[in-house]
Amino acid sequence: MTENLNIGFLGLGLIGGSIARAIRSAFPDTRIQVYTRRKNPDLEQGVKNGILSALVYDIGSEFSSCDIIFLCAPVLKNIEFLHHLKPLIHKNCIITDVGSVKGNIHKTARDLGLEHNFIGGHPMAGSEKTGYANSSVSLLENSYYLLTPTPHTSETQLQLLLSLLKCTGSKCVIVDPGKHDDITAAISHVPHIIAATLVNMVRENDTPEGYMKAFAAGGFKDITRIASSSPEMWENICLSNKGSIDHFLELYIKSLEHFRKLLCEEKTEGIRNTFLEAGTYRDSIPDNISGKHSNNLTDKKSGAE
Repeated sequence: MTENLNIGFLGLGLIGGSIARAIRSAFPDTRIQVYTRRKNPDLEQGVKNGILSALVYDIGSEFSSCDIIFLCAPVLKNIEFLHHLKPLIHKNCIITDVGSVKGNIHKTARDLGLEHNFIGGHPMAGSEKTGYANSSVSLLENSYYLLTPTPHTSETQLQLLLSLLKCTGSKCVIVDPGKHDDITAAISHVPHIIAATLVNMVRENDTPEGYMKAFAAGGFKDITRIASSSPEMWENICLSNKGSIDHFLELYIKSLEHFRKLLCEEKTEGIRNTFLEAGTYRDSIPDNISGKHSNNLTDKKSGAE
């Protein structure tokens, strides 16, 4: 079912490049063509070393024969791509994306009449490094890969995509699009906002000598590492998932206000319990999905092993 597929990528960075490398390794006869806006030496090298089959610089008829198309640009750009692809694809083509927001792209797919073709996707892996040059055949190993089918997704299409993604070494889980956006807001989007605003708070209140910056060490750098992520990508994410982000920001602000009250009133037990409960929950989070904690997350419909 996954042999001799014709696969397209619109945009190809760290995540898309890692998927392409895994596909090439597992299915050497697959055709992998990539749309890129401009010439890119890294992608050209990808063609030379056989990972990629061809580069194209327009979204045109080359994509009419694709069996699966991956949208790997920022989330708002992926939505734009759907409009370009609608008149081009054949009726059984699967379009999937790798963005961390699902609600808005599902709405666009529904509005365009593409619910039979679109299956949302979100590989929950990454790196502080970006771009195709930093992609790796093993980047997605032991990570969750969330899929958000539509009500019109056929079992045949879902199983084809699952069979292909198995080569990445990730664990596919079926999730409702709305629930997905709440999950990612809480565990990814809000933490990025917290990291960025914490760094800016220090930047804006540093001493004239710059001591805060000079003395920032392990703890500060660990919890703010993600603040170095792509500003364009996070602008897209925040605008695309503002409802869920606003909800969890409100909850977080309330938790800060509660802790501030404990501090001002010197509620020693409450302060201690805050750290105790957080530490206990943090220690229960598995390092990877191979542990027992993952067993109840795998939807039987996903066909994942």
